[in-house]
Amino acid sequence: MKKVVKISMSVAMMMVAIVFFDGCSKDDTPSLVSGSFDGKITASVESGTSINYLNVAAAINNPRFNSEGKFFGNLIGKEVTYSNGSFTITLPTSGFNQYLTDVTDFFESFMSAGDKGKIKISDPSARILDVDFIGFYVDGAENLYVSGIFSYATSDKATTGMFVYVDNDVTVTGSTNVSVSLKKGWNRLYVSSKLTTKAPDGMKWYFKYFD
Repeated sequence: MKKVVKISMSVAMMMVAIVFFDGCSKDDTPSLVSGSFDGKITASVESGTSINYLNVAAAINNPRFNSEGKFFGNLIGKEVTYSNGSFTITLPTSGFNQYLTDVTDFFESFMSAGDKGKIKISDPSARILDVDFIGFYVDGAENLYVSGIFSYATSDKATTGMFVYVDNDVTVTGSTNVSVSLKKGWNRLYVSSKLTTKAPDGMKWYFKYFD
C-alpha cells in the first residue's frame, strides 16, 4: 500500500491557477447551459483493469488526511464495488444538509482576493456541497485502506469536472469566463481557464494513487 500524505482533495481539484475575470465592463456573458443530471454516475476508468489495491469507491465530501496520515471525510450515500475497471454510483438527494455550505464562499474560493466580489450569484441564499470520488481497498480480513482518488478530466488534464449539489436553482456569472447554471439537485461543473456547466468534449475518468 502506498504511503498517504496530508492533502485536501477538494481544494487540490478546485484550486487551479486561473484568473476568471478579464476586466471587461460590458455584459458579454455567454448563454447558460445547465449542469444538472440525475445523480447516477457510471465511471469507466482509463487503464482501470490494471489498478491494484482498489475494490471500493465512495463519494466523499471534504476528504482529507490529518498530520498523522489518518483519513477523514463525510460519506455521501453508500460505498460501491469497483470491479473490471469501473464503478456505478447513484448519489443521494437527502441526508447531508449538515454539510452544505454558502454558495458565495464556495465560488469565491476559486478566485484570488482581488477578484472576490466580482461574480453575480442569482440566489446568494443557496447552499452547495461538492464530492470527490475516493478509492479504497478492503482485504480478506475486512480491513479498509485508502488507495487514491478518481478524477473526471480531459486527457491533457486542462479541464477537470466537479460534482456538486445545490439546494436551490442558482446561476453564477462573471464576464466571459464564468457561466454556471445549477439546478436544485446534482450538477456537473467544469474547471479550466473558465468555470462553466457546459460540458466539453473528451472527458474521461482517471485514477491516481495517493503517494
